[in-house]
Amino acid sequence: MATLLELRQLYGNSEMRNKVAPSIAITANKIMIGVDTVAPFSQAAGAHDLRLVWAKENFGNTAGQAAKFWEVILAKNSAATIEQIIGASDAAIKSNVDESVDLFAGVIS
Repeated sequence: MATLLELRQLYGNSEMRNKVAPSIAITANKIMIGVDTVAPFSQAAGAHDLRLVWAKENFGNTAGQAAKFWEVILAKNSAATIEQIIGASDAAIKSNVDESVDLFAGVIS
């Protein structure tokens, strides 16, 4: 399990944030083409519309969004070791972004 200080030191990990940024673009694209109709995306009334607004606003700003998503990913995976977090596969990172987008789109308040 990573310590709080270790997690904080990972906030600025540019290599991992560089993996998160394209994952955000992939997720935004899924939303824009309507492939957000299954879990982990909320199916509550209006959820897709909120995600669509978020996707359109952030598609060209994935680098700016990467830091926010990276912090959520660190929090969600805080029980893992630093090695496990840094060694996360592309698929795991994409999954974490998919699982977090509703938070940033305002679906979860």
